[in-house]
Amino acid sequence: MLHGKGFSLFETLIALSIVSILAVIAIPMYLNYDVRVKITEGFSLAEPVKSMVADYYETTGTWPGSNQAAGVEAPSSYRTDNIESIKVAKNNTSAAIIITYRIPALDSYNTIILVPTEVSGNTIQWSCTQGTVINKYRPTACKA
Repeated sequence: MLHGKGFSLFETLIALSIVSILAVIAIPMYLNYDVRVKITEGFSLAEPVKSMVADYYETTGTWPGSNQAAGVEAPSSYRTDNIESIKVAKNNTSAAIIITYRIPALDSYNTIILVPTEVSGNTIQWSCTQGTVINKYRPTACKA
């Protein structure tokens, strides 16, 4: 009887099946994670913009309607590999910071809108539940 050292065809097929199943589960999870990491870049770049919008409100009692009014750079100056722009806008009662992403996986669902609200003690709280980015890519605090 011959006793070879190695794997049989059956053992190899079982190992390949296990690896394939793990890949089917892991690759989509990794891709979602990768997009979520890229989304956080927008929040990091928006931090100084949020501060300037809050300072403008504390100084004037009104919300700024543009990047220039808020004292921040033009929207396109925030452009990176993942960010298209960060724009300050104003609606009837509040301001908004619109982060527009250029991440291919998002397609046209590529904005998150940060909206400030004044709470007690002149503290400003930011909400990020608006915009077109779908929930699976949003940070936990920003899921609608």
